[in-house]
Amino acid sequence: MSDIDALCQTLKEDVNWNPFFTIVKHIGDDLNGRKDRFDKSDVLEMALEGCSDKCVKWVDVVGWDHEVQLHDMKLNVEMKSQKFCLYTKKGNLKKKSTTIKIMNSLGDASKRSRNDVLRFDSLLIVDTGNPSSYSCALIEKSEIKDAWLNFVGDGVTLQMPTSALTFIKRPTDIEIEERSIQNSYKDLKAQAQRKYFEQFIKG
Repeated sequence: MSDIDALCQTLKEDVNWNPFFTIVKHIGDDLNGRKDRFDKSDVLEMALEGCSDKCVKWVDVVGWDHEVQLHDMKLNVEMKSQKFCLYTKKGNLKKKSTTIKIMNSLGDASKRSRNDVLRFDSLLIVDTGNPSSYSCALIEKSEIKDAWLNFVGDGVTLQMPTSALTFIKRPTDIEIEERSIQNSYKDLKAQAQRKYFEQFIKG
């Protein structure tokens, strides 16, 4: 079994994707603001670890987000999430992914190289659009063609045929769970911030 097949099998069998996408649905557009986008990516990356059977570890290092233990080896996985990047709003698979930003460059991205950008072993792409598009797919670094990369402006983007991807879950595989959630992430974050500074102003 190849590395990508083993990784795909592990992510299929040892990650509970239903609660993961239930979290995606609950967050919705709440964290799409400029100040909240980093929080959103952190929450989803942590959620992937939390929904795994301890096989996915969120490490958040430069170049990749997760490490996945496969028997005697460890693979580095970068995770990118975007609305309707793989499927349309009506649930039709796109021929090409949308343009996905895989690196923010400090300065001119044209000076970057493929090795600067692709430090991971595999790229995990997660469609967070709606229940008709919720899905995730993998592609190995070696399968990413230079022609799919665009080094322009202050970032590096990637767009590829969806036929090049190995799908872990498609929209028909996902069942959103009904949960009664009282507080949004933003509410809980504001409460935590308030509790922090109250330590300094209360006797």
